[in-house]
Amino acid sequence: MKKVLLIEDDALLCWLLEKILKNKNYDVTVMNDGMEAWSWLTSDNIPDLIVSDLKMPSLGGVELLENISKSDTLKRVPIIIHSGDEGAGKRKQCLNLGAFAYLVKPFEPEFLVAEVERAIKSSSENILAK
Repeated sequence: MKKVLLIEDDALLCWLLEKILKNKNYDVTVMNDGMEAWSWLTSDNIPDLIVSDLKMPSLGGVELLENISKSDTLKRVPIIIHSGDEGAGKRKQCLNLGAFAYLVKPFEPEFLVAEVERAIKSSSENILAK
């Protein structure tokens, strides 16, 4: 079972995303802010995928991406960022920092699942190619 780290500070959205991912047989770990997630990640917890909100308390998605991009262990983990910010600048910044995808809220649950599956497949293919 693939492990997904879900980072979301909105309780209702967090519940919904967790339910969607668990229904697709993912092992989901939930964190409610970026600093909590960073602490978890740097304690030798390596998920197969990270799904993160962009705007969070204590450590936002951009800062989390920056930290992950500097980590030899974590930079291989695909990250899907989701945000209410439709601006091309934020999207470009996140993708340049290594995000696999950038989803604008609101999005269809099926689209999220498709991106999750695409990210995990891509990650698996990259590991096999090495």
